[in-house]
Amino acid sequence: MLRTFDQILAGLAALKPEDFDFMRPNSDGPEQLNSLTEELMLLPQPERGVRVMFEVMERLPESDLGSPGPLVHTLEQMLGHYERELVESVKRKPTPLAIWMVNRILNATRTPEERQIYLNLLRFAAEHPAASAAVRHEAQHFIEYQSGAA
Repeated sequence: MLRTFDQILAGLAALKPEDFDFMRPNSDGPEQLNSLTEELMLLPQPERGVRVMFEVMERLPESDLGSPGPLVHTLEQMLGHYERELVESVKRKPTPLAIWMVNRILNATRTPEERQIYLNLLRFAAEHPAASAAVRHEAQHFIEYQSGAA
């Protein structure tokens, strides 16, 4: 039986770093994440869960949530529904997956105005005090890449 929207949100909110620790027996975070996102996409208006998925990224920035993984795959299926929350998430706390998503948007963006918005977001992340050194470095790398310097 499928979970309700509220049960899925609760499941996402309950994920902990230990769930993604592959050295621990019974760590099943990737499986849980996969199941939760698959079930979310079967519900009407799955985009209602966008913010919670970004909150998972923000809460578990050091956990291996996939590359790109179920969160990114699910969000990217909601084209037009996740971009604003992506910007807000990067402003709150840049994470590896969020920065990666910004770069993917830049790879597909053609208008100079839109490119500038996302390049500025990467610049913001590269100096954000809540970002890890690795995220700041990765943001800088993407800036150079997108500017043709890499």
